[in-house]
Amino acid sequence: MLLGHGSKADEANETLRRVAEAVKERGGYGTVQPAFLQMESPDFQEAVDMMVGKGFTDITVMPYFLYMGLHVTKDLPEEIERARERHKGLEITVKDNLGFHDKLVDITIERIDAGASRSAGVPCQHPIEKESFRILSEELDETAFSPVELPVIRRVIHSTADFEYKDLLSFSPGALEAGVEALRAGRDIITDVRMIEAGISKARLTPFGSSVRCFSSDRDVAAMAERDGLTKTAASMRKASKLMEGAIVAIGNAPTALLELLKLVRGGGPRPALVIGVPVGFVGAVESKEELAGSGLAHILTKGRKGGSTVAVAIVNALAILASELEPSRAG
Repeated sequence: MLLGHGSKADEANETLRRVAEAVKERGGYGTVQPAFLQMESPDFQEAVDMMVGKGFTDITVMPYFLYMGLHVTKDLPEEIERARERHKGLEITVKDNLGFHDKLVDITIERIDAGASRSAGVPCQHPIEKESFRILSEELDETAFSPVELPVIRRVIHSTADFEYKDLLSFSPGALEAGVEALRAGRDIITDVRMIEAGISKARLTPFGSSVRCFSSDRDVAAMAERDGLTKTAASMRKASKLMEGAIVAIGNAPTALLELLKLVRGGGPRPALVIGVPVGFVGAVESKEELAGSGLAHILTKGRKGGSTVAVAIVNALAILASELEPSRAG
C-alpha cells in the first residue's frame, strides 16, 4: 500500500496514483494499492478491505510522506490497529517514510537548475566546464562537422577526454533531427542500465515532458531473464517494447540489449525514433553496432569496441540541449 495524505485537489491525488503505478511497474510488484489518510478514497481502511478482498493476508505500507509528522507517528499506527481489529490475523508492516535521501537532494537540485535555465534562457555552466570546452575548441577542427553534429561530438569528447570520438561517432541521415523531434514530442528515453538513467539531465527534459526509463533491475525482468536464458539488459528491452514506438533508446553498456532490440524490430515490433547504440566491450559490441548500422533505423553509434554509458549520457544530454536551442526549421 502506498499511503499519501490526500487532497481536495484532484491533480494531487492523481500524482500519488501515478507513483503507485510506476512503483508497481518498476518494482515488479503484483499489486501496489494507493490509499489516502483523508479527503480522498480509498482511505486506509477501504484500501485494506480491498487488499484483503483480493486474498492478501500480509500488507506492507509505504508512507509517502516527506516528514516524520503526526500522520506517520500517530494517525498511521491508529489506522493499523483498527485494521488489525477488523481483520484478525492480518499482518501489516510499515516501511520508513521518505525523509532525507540523497536522491531527493538530486531531484531538488534538478528542479532548481530547471528553473534557473528557464529564467535565464540558457543552461547554467560551471566555470570549469566552460574552460574545458574552450580548450576542446582550440584542439578540435570544428569546421569538419555540421552545425547539428558538432554539439554532440563536442559533448562526447568533453565527457571522455578522448578526441578519437570525432572519428568514431557515426550518424545515420536524419538521426539527430529524429532525436530532437522525439524529445520535443515528449517521448520516453529507454536505457539499458541505471548508470545511463542516472546520468541523463532530467532538468533538461522537464520542459518537454520526457521520462527516462530503465527496467534492467526490475524483479520481473530478472525472472524473465532466468526463464528465457537472456541477460537482464536484453530482457529489459522486451519489457520496454510497449513504450518503444517513437521513443529514443540509449544503449551504452550491453551488446545483448542492442541485439535484442534489433531482434524485436525485425520481428515486426515497435520502431524507436532513434537508437543510440554505443555498447562497449570485446564480446558482441562491434557485431551489434554493425547490425544496427544495417537495420534501417535512425541511429547514432560508435564504430569499433569503444563506447560506454558515459558516451550514451553525453549524446542524450546533447540532444536535449539541441532540442532547446535549435529553431524548429533546423531541427527537422
